[in-house]
Amino acid sequence: MNSDVPKILRKIPGLGERKVDKELARAKLQEANGFYQAGTNAQGQERKELLRKAAASYIEAGKNWSSSSLEQDAHYMAAESYFFAEDYPKAEDYYVKLIKEYPRTRYQDRVDQRRMEIGNYWLQFPDKFYNVNWTDKTRPWNDTQNHGKRVLEKMLLDSPTGRLADDATMDIANTEFKRENWTEALDRYRDLISVYTDSPHQFDSHFLGAKSALLAYQGPQYSSEPLEQADKLLKQMVRQFQKQSSERKEPIAEMLAEVQYRQAERLYEEATYRNNKQEYAAAIVYCDRILDNYPDTPYAQKAQEIIDNAEGKPSVPTPYMHWMTYVFPTRDKVTPLLKPTEEEAAERQSLITRNRPKSPSNPLDPTTGDSQVRTAGSVEPVKR
Repeated sequence: MNSDVPKILRKIPGLGERKVDKELARAKLQEANGFYQAGTNAQGQERKELLRKAAASYIEAGKNWSSSSLEQDAHYMAAESYFFAEDYPKAEDYYVKLIKEYPRTRYQDRVDQRRMEIGNYWLQFPDKFYNVNWTDKTRPWNDTQNHGKRVLEKMLLDSPTGRLADDATMDIANTEFKRENWTEALDRYRDLISVYTDSPHQFDSHFLGAKSALLAYQGPQYSSEPLEQADKLLKQMVRQFQKQSSERKEPIAEMLAEVQYRQAERLYEEATYRNNKQEYAAAIVYCDRILDNYPDTPYAQKAQEIIDNAEGKPSVPTPYMHWMTYVFPTRDKVTPLLKPTEEEAAERQSLITRNRPKSPSNPLDPTTGDSQVRTAGSVEPVKR
């Protein structure tokens, strides 16, 4: 069966069905091996041409004996031929095809290594998506860097527990860091920290993750989550990696100081907001938190000034024209401002009486007119 054709079209005569020819497949494989051996010994353009011929023969060999170990070997060797011919897009296609059709292939580690090299090579070209590549066969036709990122992401999906999974995650995170996508970089560093706990990149992911979090923070008017993440990563890094932390003592101390400064700034902004609204009790609460938790920041002195200025002032502001609240009636049971006159009281009582519903009669009560109970006085004597 022709594996190049989608499964939905394989039942069409002449398109999907393909006769298995083992002898032809072996012959094509032997021919491809000859081209491959000659290509590895050649140089320059001749080398590339021979390797491309080898790749075409490997592909033909796999088509003549589908769903076999020969096809698996042919896919791998076709990808290798394109790789050494520096035709990386086609090599990536056949590496993906090999992993897709043979998920438990014995070439998994080698394929991961090749895809890692291709992805890292493409990550070096930060060209725009509208820059079209017409001549360089080592790169895709556009958006090279994002193609490299997608290669590494596919590799992580195909082999999430492989030997190079943490390296691929770190490369993606570093690329996003260089592109100043701080939030995306922080997410990648956190993935590496939580998933690959025994990775040698743990310290660097903590350090760069904290740096990304601080750069992702947009100010006191926005979310405090990046600050919290930076504080968590820094404290965790100092606790777990004491030796490496001592070697980078100064930058770590600067980041810790920046975290404290930003957190104090957020509290001071809230205290200033409450103070401007004359909510002095709430402002003092935020100022006390600054004095207790961040006494070494410049905002500690400013917080003390707010507390001193609020001395003797009411806890909550007095509403403007508050006396108007006593003029308009409310639903609360309070004494009305003016007592109703006798005429108004009589009219109100008449309305209440007029609208009062009639109490329903009890059909079991013999004293009511609607009673259905027959008493001795109401029963007529029977005439005999």
